[in-house]
Amino acid sequence: MTSRLRRFLSFSSIPLLLSCGAAAVSDGSSPALASQGQELATGTPAGNGVVLFLNDYSTTLAVLDTQVPLNLLAAQSLMDWREGPDGVLHTGDDRRFVSIEQVDAVPNVGPAALAALETYARGTGRVALPVDGWVGTFQGVTFNVAEARRALAVVNAQSASALQASYGVSAAAANAIVSARPFFHILKLGRLPAVDGTSLQNLKTATQQAAEGEPCTGAGTCQTGLWCNGIPNDASSPYGRCITTSPTPGDGESCSLFVSCQTGLTCHGLASGATEGWCRPAWMEGEFTSYSDLTLQGNTTPQMSTQPVVGLATVPEDITVELDLAHNNPSKLVLTLEDPGGETALLWDGPNEGTPPKRIPVTRGIPRDGTINGLWKLHVVNPSGVGNGKLREWTLKLNSRWD
Repeated sequence: MTSRLRRFLSFSSIPLLLSCGAAAVSDGSSPALASQGQELATGTPAGNGVVLFLNDYSTTLAVLDTQVPLNLLAAQSLMDWREGPDGVLHTGDDRRFVSIEQVDAVPNVGPAALAALETYARGTGRVALPVDGWVGTFQGVTFNVAEARRALAVVNAQSASALQASYGVSAAAANAIVSARPFFHILKLGRLPAVDGTSLQNLKTATQQAAEGEPCTGAGTCQTGLWCNGIPNDASSPYGRCITTSPTPGDGESCSLFVSCQTGLTCHGLASGATEGWCRPAWMEGEFTSYSDLTLQGNTTPQMSTQPVVGLATVPEDITVELDLAHNNPSKLVLTLEDPGGETALLWDGPNEGTPPKRIPVTRGIPRDGTINGLWKLHVVNPSGVGNGKLREWTLKLNSRWD
């Protein structure tokens, strides 16, 4: 079933999966699941999280069957594979999953089971995500990493009366929360029997004010003294980042490889090849990774992978692209980077420049007075149609400044 993994994205899973008394998923014919934007593929954070979970010796048949929950046949098949030919764990023939393809190939495991495994891995914190990364949807209420952290900080510390009075949690939910503490992951809270969607939404709303560096969605969603900055105008992401409006000592001073900036500042310009740069506030620097898993067939059809950028200043200074590219004839590829404003840079011209390196500083094409927050695009074309492979992921490293 490799083909169905190729573009298998993170799934919201069916809302019932995150409700009390969730029914086990089945891998019969089922409607398409809703994409959440990050792919479940080998090497991605979601893929790594699922593999880590399945290889953990604390992951038993009961956990797979009742907590994930999976169809019993799928759960048993996964355990049978892990146990090896002798059917017993902790023996010499035990096996470990090393890829999502291996998981997908296990009998009775299909799209619904993969989605349920990813949901469980995300909700229990096994998936490495950015602060605005989607963790899960519980009783119809969606949480990102920062929102889940703030909600858990409250439910782990506040009294039942405070949860009701200050956070809009029902009496039944508040008492259930206090009895079930501590909460180390959002999945436990989201599945607590007495906690309904209204209580979760009220809790999320009451804790919406984000700290410095956390995602925000507009005015009033950052803590006092902070400003919500860098929400893309092209709607590629609903998030910006909360930043301080206070000046940072040393901002604008010169720096180099040998002369560091003061605390809270980073040196811009060096990534583009300069020997002397300028100190800017650390929040003006960002790293954004697209786990594209983009198949590059042996033809001339152009391919594209996208990555939203949020929370930076207004224009770029340094632009660097890092590639995870597996291709049997990479010198045939032409790579072009496009910024949110439509400006492009010839990133690499394989027919004239040879095999692209893993790290490419962008020193031509894209102007340094263009848009930085928004959807960046990496275009890949093979003019000769010779060779095939995959763009597994690419990372965009950006330094920004005010225009």
